[in-house]
Amino acid sequence: MTAQTPERILINGKPHWLHAKPLYRLLAKRKAKILAPEGWTTACRRQYVGTWDVIDGRLWLVGLNTYGAQELPLSDAMQTWFLRLVPTNEFPVWADWFSGCLRIPVGPRLVQGFHGWSSWFARERVITCRKGRIVRDREVDTLAMLEWALRRYDGLKQCLDPDDTPGGPLAWVTDDDYEHLHGDWSSPEPINGTSFARQ
Repeated sequence: MTAQTPERILINGKPHWLHAKPLYRLLAKRKAKILAPEGWTTACRRQYVGTWDVIDGRLWLVGLNTYGAQELPLSDAMQTWFLRLVPTNEFPVWADWFSGCLRIPVGPRLVQGFHGWSSWFARERVITCRKGRIVRDREVDTLAMLEWALRRYDGLKQCLDPDDTPGGPLAWVTDDDYEHLHGDWSSPEPINGTSFARQ
């Protein structure tokens, strides 16, 4: 398995990675797929990246790009197809189909994972939605959870130690390593005509 490219979410206007797939159930229910024109990559098996926002207590899809060899805006034909699928006429789209948790990594990455979204960050914001409406918003101290697990389970530290398990599933990442605040992102191109510059 390969670590997956996250979705994106704007929180109070600031962009963050999103470890969730709010489009999954909608696409599965409609038996539909979004296909990247240049083919898929192991780094993004779903072949798309959505940009989401929380506005007035509701979850909105504000942009959608394909993701294969590179990230590209939807073609006009694919955008028309997607908006009919939802159905609506234009972005943003209220995600009234989505019920579940949105996981947003916050702060330094502590442990690098190499499959799915298995990396551990110092904290994680968890937003719970029911039919597109925010019903709970909390921040979880994942560092404290990791420290508790390390104290409780003797063999866990060995699994996390890259010196003992070269090429193993997890490896420690410290503040001295590259880009320790990896949770922020900046889109290189405007997404569906909207520019989200890093603040």
